[in-house]
Amino acid sequence: MHRPSCESINVVATFNRVIGSTGIFKDQGFRNLYIATAASAASVSIARLAIPLVAVTALDVGEFEVGLVSTFLTLPFLLIGLPAGVWVDRLRRRNILAFCQLARSAILISIPLFWWVGILSIWQLYATVLLFGSCNVFFDVAYQSYLPSLVGRDRVLEGNAKLVGVQQVFAVGGPSLGGQVVALLTAPVSFVVTSVGLAVASTSIFRIRTVEKTPVRRPESRMFKEVESGLRLVWGHARLLAIAGSTAWLNLTSYAVYTVTMLFLARTLELSPALIGLFLSVSGVGGLLGSFFSRRISEKFGPGPAMWLILLTGSPFALVLAFVDSGWSLWIAACANGITAFMTVVYNVTQISCVQALAPDEYLGRVNATMRFLTWSAMPAGSALGGAVAGWLGSREALLVCAAAGCVAFLPILLSPLRGMRKFPSLSDEDDAAPEGASARS
Repeated sequence: MHRPSCESINVVATFNRVIGSTGIFKDQGFRNLYIATAASAASVSIARLAIPLVAVTALDVGEFEVGLVSTFLTLPFLLIGLPAGVWVDRLRRRNILAFCQLARSAILISIPLFWWVGILSIWQLYATVLLFGSCNVFFDVAYQSYLPSLVGRDRVLEGNAKLVGVQQVFAVGGPSLGGQVVALLTAPVSFVVTSVGLAVASTSIFRIRTVEKTPVRRPESRMFKEVESGLRLVWGHARLLAIAGSTAWLNLTSYAVYTVTMLFLARTLELSPALIGLFLSVSGVGGLLGSFFSRRISEKFGPGPAMWLILLTGSPFALVLAFVDSGWSLWIAACANGITAFMTVVYNVTQISCVQALAPDEYLGRVNATMRFLTWSAMPAGSALGGAVAGWLGSREALLVCAAAGCVAFLPILLSPLRGMRKFPSLSDEDDAAPEGASARS
């Protein structure tokens, strides 16, 4: 009988530790959410590469128009982000997640259909990504609000780390795979693959059997009042506001850098879609490592110091890409971007877990929507800003300016009560559960 080698046993043991075959994975609901996250992350990683390449290669538009594509993708967070939080608190979040995945699948399949019949235009691409972004608003708010009720508040850091971990696996492999898919099928046709993946994710979410408590809506509740309560809770809370400030600035500069990066790689360096995907995959390794170490870093330094220290030390590495060409130095920049990705993932896992710990259950949708409104509204501005600066200065100079601006994202947290916060807050602490002068339970 064949006996497995010590090396194969070690590989299996390491794999089991990485994916977490025990612990939270014993929960059937979390397993299905994990599978759905994997399918969705694989699909979105391909779409994230293909959407700007459709504008650049299939439609051959200018730098500013490429920036507008990313702007329309994230603009719905500004337009409907706050009302979305109210609806997430009124409805069962599992159903929102499943239906949004189906809708995203149907929306993306329209791109190859329009292309095949010869009517794809930049305006139709704008409309498609705007609808896709609208579904993203409801999906992302419900996604962040669903986890505490699915696994319990005591396991949100572990759950977030594992969910972000699988997202980073596809952040590493997805762009390279996406580059190959785009090169093989063309950018418009690659959306067939993403559409199928999102349909699989929807099916997995529908299979979650965990019974979700039906939200109770009071007859006197009104949309405006409920939106106001979420805004008041966040605006009156120094810790939440500091997280919003740092995250908004990070998103503004990161989306500007990403928009310019795609232009820089595709036009200035004239890389093929496959090489662009490989570059992004190499950079994504840092994000994958960040998902593995985020929990350990947060517990060692405390969530407050972990957030501002990681932003302070990781942001400057985004400057490297502005100084390289298409030779071997390009891969030094890819590794430097990997350090920035490591920073981003550790920061996001920590800040998401902190927000989930601070918000009461019945306010979680509105708090997450308000945080998304304040932080993700910076994304369309960043995309448009990146395209405008690239058109004005050139993509290399724009990279330097946008990356330099991102180096101060740590300041709001450093200058807030989060600076020395050594443990995640508890809802039993009334100062953390609600802003002064407002009851979180009212």
